[in-house]
Amino acid sequence: MNDAPEGWSEYWEKEGAGGEVFVNAQGEAHPALAEFWQAAFTSLAAGSRIIDIASGAGSVFAHLPGDHGHRLSASDISRTALESLAQRIPEVTTLVCSADDIPLDDASFDLVVTQFGVEYAGVAAFDEAARLVAPGGRFVGLCHYRDGYIDSDNRAQLGEARIVRERGFIDAAIVLAKAAFSGDEAQLKRAQDEFAVVATPVGEGMRRHRKGIHTYLFQGFRRLYEHRRQYDLADITGWLDAMRGELDKTIDRLERMCAAALSADDVAQVQRLFEARGLEDVHCTPFETPENQLPVAWKVTAHKEASHE
Repeated sequence: MNDAPEGWSEYWEKEGAGGEVFVNAQGEAHPALAEFWQAAFTSLAAGSRIIDIASGAGSVFAHLPGDHGHRLSASDISRTALESLAQRIPEVTTLVCSADDIPLDDASFDLVVTQFGVEYAGVAAFDEAARLVAPGGRFVGLCHYRDGYIDSDNRAQLGEARIVRERGFIDAAIVLAKAAFSGDEAQLKRAQDEFAVVATPVGEGMRRHRKGIHTYLFQGFRRLYEHRRQYDLADITGWLDAMRGELDKTIDRLERMCAAALSADDVAQVQRLFEARGLEDVHCTPFETPENQLPVAWKVTAHKEASHE
C-alpha cells in the first residue's frame, strides 16, 4: 500500500508524538483529552481488544495505564506515524490502511477508538469502525467539529496561507533578496516597491490571525533580510525555496482537515450508520472545555449489546 497523502508522512516524521491538534497554552496535549480517554478506559475487562483507527503516532494509547494488560492494535494510512507509535508502545500491533477499508474480521474488538482520525476517510468510514465492534463492545471517538474551535482556527490559517501563495510572497521575497545583493540601487528600489505590494496583505493577515505558516514565513524572511550581511544569498533563497514546499504541504493538510470536519447532518448520518450495524445508545454531542467558547470536537459514543448465546 502507498504511504499517506502528500504532506502527512512528513508531518509525522517531523512532529512524532508531539503532533497534537488540540493543545494547551504551553503547546502540550490538552489535559481535557487525557481526562476523556482515561474515563473511556475505565472498567475495561483485563485483556480487552482495543483498536485505534487512524491512530497517528498514538495519542490515545498514551493515556492507558502502564499495567493495562490489554491487546492493542492501531491502523493508520501513514506508515511513518505507526512507526513512531511502535517506538513508544512496542506491544501495539500496527496496520497500514485507510480508515474506510480495514482488512480485519467483523466484531474483532471490545473497544474501537479514534481521535481526530476516522473522519478523514469520510462519513462512510464510520460504518467500517462500527463493523469492528464486538458484541458487548463500545465505540468511543472525538471527531473534528465543523465551525468548532479547531476547525475555525484551521480555516483561518488556511485562508492566510492561501493569500501568501496567491500573492506570490515567496517569489517577491526572492527577487528582493537578489536585488539587495546586486549592488544596484535602482533594482533594489523596484524590488522593495514590488515586495511591499505583496507583503502588505500577508502582514495584515498576521495581525488578523497570528498562528500559522504565514506568520512564520513573514517573520522568518524579515529576520533574514534585516541581517542579510550575515548570510550568503544562497542561504536566504534556499530557505525561501524550502518554505515554498512547506507552504504547499501545509495548505494541503489544512484543506484535508477542514474537509474532514463533521457537520450536524454528518453526525446524524453517523448515527444512522451505527444503528444499522446494531450499535445502541448512539450519542453525538459537543465536546467542550471551559476555556473555549466553541466546541472542540464531536464526542461520539455507542455500544453493541452483548451476545446471549
